[in-house]
Amino acid sequence: MRQTYQLEWASKDLGQETRIALGDVNGDGRINIVAGTTAATSGNSNLYVFRFENNTYHQLARINLGNEDVRCIKVYDIDGDGRDEIIVGSYGGIFIYKMRGKELIKIAESTAMDGEVVSLAIADIDGDGKLEIVAAARGRSKIYIFRFDGKLVFLRPEVFRYNVYCLDAGDTDGDGTVEVVIKTRSHGGSVVYVLCFKDGKKMEKWSGNIPDADKDFIVVDDFDGDGRDEIIFDCTDRTVKILHFKGGIYGIMWGCPDLDQDPKDVAVFDVDGDGQRELVIVCLNTVYIYGWKGRSIVLEWKQTIPNGVICVEVGELNQRGLGEICLGTVYGYIYVMEARRDMQRGKLWVGKIQAIVQDTVDIPAGKPDAERGVEARAAFTVDEVKVLCDKVIVDGEVTAKILYVAALPSQPVHFFEATFPFLQFVHLYGAEPGMEALVFFKVEHINVDVVSPRRVKVTILFEMLVKLVEPCWCDDP
Repeated sequence: MRQTYQLEWASKDLGQETRIALGDVNGDGRINIVAGTTAATSGNSNLYVFRFENNTYHQLARINLGNEDVRCIKVYDIDGDGRDEIIVGSYGGIFIYKMRGKELIKIAESTAMDGEVVSLAIADIDGDGKLEIVAAARGRSKIYIFRFDGKLVFLRPEVFRYNVYCLDAGDTDGDGTVEVVIKTRSHGGSVVYVLCFKDGKKMEKWSGNIPDADKDFIVVDDFDGDGRDEIIFDCTDRTVKILHFKGGIYGIMWGCPDLDQDPKDVAVFDVDGDGQRELVIVCLNTVYIYGWKGRSIVLEWKQTIPNGVICVEVGELNQRGLGEICLGTVYGYIYVMEARRDMQRGKLWVGKIQAIVQDTVDIPAGKPDAERGVEARAAFTVDEVKVLCDKVIVDGEVTAKILYVAALPSQPVHFFEATFPFLQFVHLYGAEPGMEALVFFKVEHINVDVVSPRRVKVTILFEMLVKLVEPCWCDDP
């Protein structure tokens, strides 16, 4: 049965550039969303934990990280107690946090790295039964290897010819040992290294120059289900390619058609519950899902997403048996999209945006001049909804009830109403003319500023949710 995907949850604005990871950080057996932000907008970065409960996502914990921007984040049980720890890469180094009760506590840190941490991998890379943390720093031609033993211990660096941009770890050749896969970039393109470690020494299993490989990400995971992890990476021509091991050699297995924009991240998971894993690719404004049709890889679904997607994780978050696609964005929002099986009465699409409407209105005649604004309330009225190909346009009016303090000695509070238009649109892949549209609004913040004695500027931050239902035509019995 074919799947559709719809927006299950959108977070509040958490701060610029929200990066995400999934894991069970409180030990209840359920997967949490862990999100880290930068300090660009608020002056402070934050680390959050969310859990699905009662049909929505609730914040379990939050900790202020000061000016330590979260540049990359992993969730893994590095101490073996059954609860995942949160490993954060930042400008200042690597920091490890643990959930204790309802609080996040920093349990370890290391500032041994001389640069901004941009990529992390956690795996037992030398086969001794203990996990290592492997990290890359921006502008550095080496990787850094750590071990957690009650504290974060720096073991050693490994030096390369060119700067290391990203890394991951997995068993790429099916021999039962973990390889570290590293992408460096030179003037002639990228060089990918497949490395193993034995008795404390680095051994190169394979390396190859890939001229069109870009520098944003490399992901090691088993997409085709053969027991060997593939190497998935971004390319300079707006594509994603897959490198795999077969017949004793590494070669390109597949490359996707040109995407709308540069790819930012990928994830591999059986999202739709069909027993085969899908490849989820995200660009700034688009999510693509590729799946298997026989022995071919085909595009199964595509969706436009607002607010600049920069990372993706996929997991089973709501205990309903299908995967959820979790997206982190440039502008501080988390989106969770879930697979829904097509029902007899048609498909349901949901789109949600946050927007601002602003207007300067005149104080009506007979009302005194204004000294300062107090507050306002707003109500939205929809005049027209147009459903076009892959988008919905909503036209209407906002009625604002405005309170202000009069510029009089007694400073009484006065009230008036003003109405002004708004026009917004939502991208909804799969929308077609003739579909029924339902529109809902949620006012999140209103600001009232007096710009002159007779004029007031009203700024309204709101959320608009659009639901599209494909009409179902039923024959009379």
